[in-house]
Amino acid sequence: MGILSAQTEQVITGQTITGSVRWNGTIRIEGDVTIAPSGRLVIDPGTHILFLPGTDKNRSGKDRRHSELIVKGILIAKGTINNKIWFTSASQTPRMEDWYGIRIISPKNTVILEYAVIEYAFNGIVVKKSNPIINNCQLQFNFNCGLSIELGSRPKITGNIISENGYAGIICNTGARPVLTDNMITKNDIGIINFGTAQPNLGNVTKGPQFNSGRNGLFDNLTYNIHNHSVKDIFAQNDSWGSKSEVEIAQTIYDGRDERKYGIVNFKPIMGSTLNLEEKMLLSQNTPSNNTSLSAPVSNKSSVFRSPVETNQSAPSPAQTTMETSSRVQSKPVLTVQDTAHTVPAKEQTIATAVSPSAKRLTVIQESKPTIDYNQVFLDAFLDGGRMILKKVRPVITDINRARNVHGKVIVRVVVGRMGNVESATVLRGLNAYCDGLAMDAARKFIFKPGTVKGNPVRFSTSLFFEF
Repeated sequence: MGILSAQTEQVITGQTITGSVRWNGTIRIEGDVTIAPSGRLVIDPGTHILFLPGTDKNRSGKDRRHSELIVKGILIAKGTINNKIWFTSASQTPRMEDWYGIRIISPKNTVILEYAVIEYAFNGIVVKKSNPIINNCQLQFNFNCGLSIELGSRPKITGNIISENGYAGIICNTGARPVLTDNMITKNDIGIINFGTAQPNLGNVTKGPQFNSGRNGLFDNLTYNIHNHSVKDIFAQNDSWGSKSEVEIAQTIYDGRDERKYGIVNFKPIMGSTLNLEEKMLLSQNTPSNNTSLSAPVSNKSSVFRSPVETNQSAPSPAQTTMETSSRVQSKPVLTVQDTAHTVPAKEQTIATAVSPSAKRLTVIQESKPTIDYNQVFLDAFLDGGRMILKKVRPVITDINRARNVHGKVIVRVVVGRMGNVESATVLRGLNAYCDGLAMDAARKFIFKPGTVKGNPVRFSTSLFFEF
C-alpha cells in the first residue's frame, strides 16, 4: 500500500490482550490477535491494521490458514471521517479472503466500530451473542459477506456502506435481531439474506419499542436486495430501493410471496425521498479536510468507499487544543473525542509508530465536514443515472486443457477514466492463473458511458463478473 511506505510497521505474530492496549500507526498482523474477556483494545484514528495474506503463524482460531481479530473483551475503534481506521490486506495486490475477519464474541463488553474500513476478509465482521455498535463504516470486497450476525445478537448498525461483497452484504442467522438505520447496501450478490429465526429490523414506522426510522438504501444487488429464508416476517419500511414501483421492488425481494413457507418482507411505506447519496459520498472518499475548528465534539451523522491504494492520504492541518488524559501521545495529531465511559488506564500499553514519551496531554483537533472531492474514484452507485456499459467483452479460452474442470466466477474490479475507458483492472476473486488472466484481459477492453456526479465528469470503479 503506497501511502504506508514511509511508515514503520509494528509486527504482531499472534497475541492475547489481557490488559489495556492502544494501537496507532501501522500494525502488521501475522497471527491471530485475541482480546481476552479482561482485555481492552483502543485503536486510534488513522491506524492501519494490515493482515498478511493466507497466514496464521499460530494456526489457531476459526480459520487456521488466515489471521483474525477475535474480540472477547472491550474494543474501541473510533476513526473519523478524514482519518479512518483500516482493517485490510497487507498485499500490494489484495484479494477477497486474504484474512479471516473480525470475530466479536463479547456478550457483556463494549464494542464500538466507527469510521472504519473492513475489506478483503472472508467475513468482514462476525457477531455472535453480542451487541456491538457499528457506525459509519465501510465493509467491502469480503469473500463471503460484509457482516454475519448470529446467535441472538442485537447490534446497532447505522450509517454504513456495505458493498461489493462476494456473497451477501449481511447474513442474519439463529435469532439475530440487528437494527439497521441509514445504511447503503449495494453491489453485493445478495443485499441481506435471512435464515432461521433471525428477524432484522430495517425500518418499522409503528410507534413503540420496535420503532426504527429506516432510511436504508437497498439497491443494485445482483440477485436479490433481500432474500428472506426465514419463517419470520421482516419490517423494511421507509427504505429506498432504487425504484418507487412496488412491483419492481417486489421483484428484488425473495420472501413468502415466492414460497409460502417463508415470512413476508413488509417494505411499505417506501421512503418518500431518495437516499442521501451526498452523505455517503463524503463517507466514501479518503480525502482529508484542509479545514479544522475548535468547536463542539464531532457529529457522527456523516456517513464512507475508497481503497487507500487510490489516494495519497495526508494529515489535516491542525488547529489544536488539549485534553487532559493519562495516556501517551501521538506525534502525528488526529482527532480524538474523549470517551467518558471508558477512561484510558494510566498503565495502558501503546503500540505506535511514533510516540512522544515526555508528553502529558493528548493533542486534539476538530475536523470540519469535508466537501466532495471530484478527483476521487467514485463507487458506480453514485453516478448520475448509474453505470452504463457500451461495449462488453467475453473471455476467450484458447487452451482448453488449462480451463478444464474449472467452474466458477472471477470478479474483476476496474477503474474507469473520465472518457469511459478502463484505466486499471484487478482480480478481487479468482479461479486460477489462466482464467484470472483471461478475465483481466476481457475487463480491460470494456467501454463505459463516461460517468458524472452532479454533472461533473469523474473516474469511477465497478466490479465485473465472468463465469467459467
